[in-house]
Amino acid sequence: MAATKLELIENRRSELHAAFLAFGSVSEQLSDAFDALRTEVAQLRGQLGEAHAGKEHLAARLSALITGLPGGVLVLDAAGEIQECNPAARELLGEPLIQQAFADVMTRAAAGVSGVGEHTELRTGKFVNISRRELASGGEVVLLTDVTESHLMQVFLARQQRLLTLGELAAGLAHQIRTPLAAALLYASQMTLPGRSAADLGRCAERTVGSLKQLDKLVNDMLAFAHGGAAREVVSVSALLEQVAQWLRPALRRGVRLTIRTQAPDLAIRANAPSLVSAVLNLATNALQAASADLDLELLARRADHGRAQIVVSDNGPGVPAQIRERIFEPFFTTRTRGNGIGLAIVKSVIEAHQGSVFLANVPGGATFVIDLPAEDTA
Repeated sequence: MAATKLELIENRRSELHAAFLAFGSVSEQLSDAFDALRTEVAQLRGQLGEAHAGKEHLAARLSALITGLPGGVLVLDAAGEIQECNPAARELLGEPLIQQAFADVMTRAAAGVSGVGEHTELRTGKFVNISRRELASGGEVVLLTDVTESHLMQVFLARQQRLLTLGELAAGLAHQIRTPLAAALLYASQMTLPGRSAADLGRCAERTVGSLKQLDKLVNDMLAFAHGGAAREVVSVSALLEQVAQWLRPALRRGVRLTIRTQAPDLAIRANAPSLVSAVLNLATNALQAASADLDLELLARRADHGRAQIVVSDNGPGVPAQIRERIFEPFFTTRTRGNGIGLAIVKSVIEAHQGSVFLANVPGGATFVIDLPAEDTA
């Protein structure tokens, strides 16, 4: 009995000893893990400090970069108000800027939109190009690039090109003037001959005046070409077509049906209305002169898929032969015996002065001319 109790006590003591040994081993492991964790935490704190310092350094570099940019930078919130700007933006647009609506700032600072390159003219005399990009967090970033020098260069090159073309036209015009001038001199000299009847004098006077009118038209056409870049304002395309129709209706003969259609009543463009009306009227008059019988003539205003404004002059007349389609806009190229070949060249010049283009559409039947122009936002 006593031996059994001693064995039991001995067994308990062995178990306790083993448990203490296990506890000591686990304690050592926990201590080692704690030391490793403390070391890792210290390393993470060091890395976090380095990252924070790097972020501050990056932010400082980014701020210095934006401040030193030659272009104006504006940061807008979702409501379109300016939250941040750099010194270049302040120099271009003036103060105040922060917490101001960008639209109001541009209304205050802008003088208008230039016809060359669609640059925005500021009241300071500078020209800027405006680029806008949406931010993922909402709002926009706006970049204002000073393009004054390049704009003035474009204006200079456009003027030089016009002078070059005008010189070519003048050379051809000398040949065109010779015929009506010689006719006017001939009829005028016949009026001075003795013994001419009143009827002969009337015919000579009429033919002299007709030749002088032809000369006057040539000179006016040249002036229209030379002043293709006149001042412009925002005009309604539908109102512009109505002006064309007013000039056109008295010249309509029997059998000609004129239709005016507007697919976009609010469509507007920035244009010199008289010169553009003259260009559209020229295309319509060509259709009337080319057709010998019944004619359906349509003037259409529409907004193109790319957002630009288009004026379409179409007819169901004889059309333009394929072999001359590429040459119809060349100065002094004509297939008419009494034509001077400058009309379509002037149309092309006027449209290009409005930053647009004109082309003969490849459609079956008749002739369809399309004038493509930048649309004006009238919102």
